[in-house]
Amino acid sequence: MHIAIVGPIAGEDVREYLGGGVERLPIGYLGAPLTGIMIGELLRLGNSVTAITTDSALSLSDSPVQLLGERFKLIVCPARPRAWRNNGKYPGRALDLFSFERRQVANQLKVAAPDIVHAHWTYEFALAALASTTPHLITCHDAPGVVLRFTRSPYRALRYLMARRVFRHGREFSTVSDYMARELAPALGYYPCVIPNPIAPYVMMRGGVRAHPETRRVAVVCNGWDRRKNPEIALRAFAKYRSTEPLAQLHMFGASFGVGEYAEKWAKKNGLADNVHFLGRLPHRELINVLSGMDVLLHTSLEESFGVVIAEAMALGLPVVAGDKSGAVPWVMGADAAGCISTGVLVNVLSIDAVSGGLKKAFDERYSMRSASAVSRARNTFAPHAVAQAYISRYRNILKISDDGSPSQPATPQELSL
Repeated sequence: MHIAIVGPIAGEDVREYLGGGVERLPIGYLGAPLTGIMIGELLRLGNSVTAITTDSALSLSDSPVQLLGERFKLIVCPARPRAWRNNGKYPGRALDLFSFERRQVANQLKVAAPDIVHAHWTYEFALAALASTTPHLITCHDAPGVVLRFTRSPYRALRYLMARRVFRHGREFSTVSDYMARELAPALGYYPCVIPNPIAPYVMMRGGVRAHPETRRVAVVCNGWDRRKNPEIALRAFAKYRSTEPLAQLHMFGASFGVGEYAEKWAKKNGLADNVHFLGRLPHRELINVLSGMDVLLHTSLEESFGVVIAEAMALGLPVVAGDKSGAVPWVMGADAAGCISTGVLVNVLSIDAVSGGLKKAFDERYSMRSASAVSRARNTFAPHAVAQAYISRYRNILKISDDGSPSQPATPQELSL
């Protein structure tokens, strides 16, 4: 099968699948390792893949960069760097709803002529996929209405309108958690099938069941300081926890959490910086290496459509302390219908006392049991090979192709969910 993957794709995430010419490999679109993971797995399963993304560092007057590998082509289209102000002769990308970027991606899709296009997120890449008229699958990685409620801005309002257009005109959708399926059902008119995000093989390989630690190293991975991510509670709860565990350490990763960045300045201003290490944004492999040396992941986000870092921490054997009502978090952690959980501790992340108590509980005598359950859940649910196989089944259903190449009967959403 020839599959086009369109969405955020970083050049480094697909370097290993390319042949010559990698010295001119563009940066691409950072922030979504999952697309690179999926590309690798689809190639390993014998498919041909054309990956199309954008890069705001490329000149707007240049043609898209194209690089080849075995059964793989990477196409990186120029994108406008500014959302509102003019970009040379072009307006800000938000003002025309990314029309320049959408047009370039759609043109490349028409030339590539794949059997199916798989678009990630419900914004410019999904609109480009719909414009190409190729059979499509659109994977929804966030709930645009929820994002807008937490981040009220003109930019997010326009992104919301783009997503509404995708929901109106798209035919085939999937999403990454049962929470997301429920959130999207009113807009789509049905519950989309659920196929979770994959975890990188190098994360799986680093994982293992942990013995009860003598240290108290708590990790927070949070890209950006905002109300939805709720980092203030994490810092205040850790300070309370440290009053009974004075040797405990908090290691904070992500944008705004580096030395001299907003989080450190805020923590120092509020007297909450003791035993807190601000490590900032790291390349993904480096982050995983450092995270594997932690003991517990603390995740105080108020809402997650999936929560990749939670799944990654579980794969590494870290018990997780996270929100009992934070969107997809309980599902990712394997909570049952009654909210019972064995991979970590679910708490009210609006309560400093509850989060502090959750940290204390995470280090109790059941630590190793939670670690074992976390590893098992991650390997059984988020393994990249299984996720890729689920997507291939979905592609075949959309194209009505069975494994032997003959027409197939449509599957039910339950059959297609992983």
